[in-house]
Amino acid sequence: MKGVHRAAGRLVVLENSDPISAEIEAIQGRIRQRAFELSQTRPHDAPEQYDWIKAESETISVPAAELIEKNGQLEVKFAVAGVNPDDVNVMVTPDQVLLKSEYRHQHDSDIGTVHLCDFRSATVFRSVNLPQAIDVKSVKVDFADGIISVSALKEGAKPDERPRRKRAAHAVEFV
Repeated sequence: MKGVHRAAGRLVVLENSDPISAEIEAIQGRIRQRAFELSQTRPHDAPEQYDWIKAESETISVPAAELIEKNGQLEVKFAVAGVNPDDVNVMVTPDQVLLKSEYRHQHDSDIGTVHLCDFRSATVFRSVNLPQAIDVKSVKVDFADGIISVSALKEGAKPDERPRRKRAAHAVEFV
């Protein structure tokens, strides 16, 4: 059974990649800070890389992604099961797509005794560099079955090259 397609969060179309670089630097800063904190209590037999790997795994969740080119269009798919699509932020430039969302997991006291839980709160964060420039005015963001799809025509591609597919509406902010 196919899921219902719907709009996903907020799309911000950027003129340059400076805001994306700032987002990446902010996340790396959080990871660096946590790695430093972990280095203060690192087991004596653990290598220094332990701090960074553990800090990264505690700070961000990197969703699986897929980049497909077909019929003059590029599409990036992100696996974000469990994330509220309204909380997703997508930033695009002609050559890059960034997905960011906060995921919170907590247990209510009335659910019972939790014997196992691998869920964790984290920033869902993934940046994908595109192999060719896209027409940012053609960007569409869609959510279905736990997948955020970001699609756009390649720069210079004709609109009639794009396959006909009904897409949900989304909010666009040009910056």
